[in-house]
Amino acid sequence: MSACSTQTTEMKEYTGYVNPFIGTGGHGHTHPGAMLPHGMIQPGPDTRIDGWDSCSGYYYEDSTINGFAHTRLSGTGCADFGDFLLMPTVGEQKVEYLGKESQQRPFASAFSHRNEYAEPGYYSVFLDTYGVKAELTATERAAMHRYTFPESKESGFILDMDYNIQQQTNQVMEVEAVNDTVLCGYKRSAYWAWQQDLYFYAVFSKPFTHTLYTDTIEEGGQQIPVCKMLLRFDTAEDEQVMVRFSISSVDGEGARQNLLAELPDWDFDKVRADARKTWNDCLSKIEVKTEDPDQLAIFYTAMYHAFLSPNLFTDVDGRYLGMDLKVHTTDKEDPVYTTFSIWDTFRALHPLLTIIDPHTNESYIRSLLKKQREAQTKRCFPEMGLCCQLHGNDDWLSCCLYHHRCIREGLSRFRCSRSLPSLSPYCRIRHDRHCRSEVAGSFCDAPCPLLQGCAGLYSLRPRKRIGGKGIGICIR
Repeated sequence: MSACSTQTTEMKEYTGYVNPFIGTGGHGHTHPGAMLPHGMIQPGPDTRIDGWDSCSGYYYEDSTINGFAHTRLSGTGCADFGDFLLMPTVGEQKVEYLGKESQQRPFASAFSHRNEYAEPGYYSVFLDTYGVKAELTATERAAMHRYTFPESKESGFILDMDYNIQQQTNQVMEVEAVNDTVLCGYKRSAYWAWQQDLYFYAVFSKPFTHTLYTDTIEEGGQQIPVCKMLLRFDTAEDEQVMVRFSISSVDGEGARQNLLAELPDWDFDKVRADARKTWNDCLSKIEVKTEDPDQLAIFYTAMYHAFLSPNLFTDVDGRYLGMDLKVHTTDKEDPVYTTFSIWDTFRALHPLLTIIDPHTNESYIRSLLKKQREAQTKRCFPEMGLCCQLHGNDDWLSCCLYHHRCIREGLSRFRCSRSLPSLSPYCRIRHDRHCRSEVAGSFCDAPCPLLQGCAGLYSLRPRKRIGGKGIGICIR
């Protein structure tokens, strides 16, 4: 077991221990894309559309890439998102519909893992079909793409507006060429969130000509809308074409302002370096001392995955879409978060964050309380933060236990007086015969075995130094 040193030393390169491909096979459902801690945007490769192992949009056993979408989940047992798929092309741009059973788009490219690389905040792959190298990096709210093309008079991009993961319903799709280097658009889809609105703003480093392709396909008694923007331009050998791409759940102006604030120029390498530094600062919260490189890779990759969500939901101007589907404004220093998969995370992730990142953890609590107030009901907690309720008997309990732990840990800026009225009706309404705890004791007559069973764990104060045989762990 190691001791925590107070001496100032040069920071280690913790990101070098992370392997973003861990968990992308089997049923891990993780994703190797270019993401920042709790970032709003998640650009990365998409290899399959449907099935349980499409949850993140990427599966290691696949050998083709459909393109690079900008929203996704990682490490979950359910799927969603996959919005605004962008794919570079050379030659004919194929857009024919292949059917709901197909995992591929007609413009998908073959690739090899030998030509694929990922690190925190950066992803690259060579697209064999087109002879194009793709590179991605990101800020919190915007992605930067860099594509190295071969010489061709038929280079371009396909922006697939109707693409999504696991056959969601596209209710509205709009895309517009503002000029010969700028696209903007909007889509509304329904899946876990019955009304999920998302806007984008994209700037290209090279002028293009464009064609909007739309259609309606009938399959299995359903009408499936199709919407794709086809871009064309010439390229010289090894010419690099870049794209700056931002999103917002508020409106198109929000997406544009997010881009201007976070990606004002075309310095891809600086954005990548900044992303790496952000991740290194994040991972440095815990230092592991061991001679075993596999243990370091396992630990820091798991820690990397722990910081991918919940996701930022506030634009740079402080605006966000509330649970009442109205635009609200919050303090920029107290942002709102979304994509709470609390039934997966309340047992381990959030207790960890009370130790290593309590300030952000408190922001999660305030986000949930804001959503509860905006929903105008005490029986609604958001799952996606876009007007989707938690569901199932374990979901309300996980919210209670999450808040319950935070109260027990005595977080300094957390106002219990606001949280208790929001939590106690869950125990009173759903388990009126079984609940008694510090959260719901005044409303129930009998003890709740679920809450009491966790009481011993929750009453323990976290230790600052932990470790095992051959491993020393220091929590900063």
